Amino acid sequence: MEERTITVTAELIEEEVGGFTVYCPELDIYTQGEDRDDALANLREAAQLHIEEVGAGNLKLRRVERRGLTLHVHA
Repeated sequence: MEERTITVTAELIEEEVGGFTVYCPELDIYTQGEDRDDALANLREAAQLHIEEVGAGNLKLRRVERRGLTLHVHA
């Protein structure tokens, strides 16, 4: 079985009530954790389970393009 390496994005969002939500846009999966390391470990596990479920040969990574936006907000 051939092994390949892929790189995906982990977007960490600190929650007001504690902990972190983490999102991977390429695979469209979310998970969470008590701290950054826990959230990233949970995302790694969720991503690996997702890939096993769909099959590595059927894996389609979503194309993600990030842009910064400047907003003018009236206070």
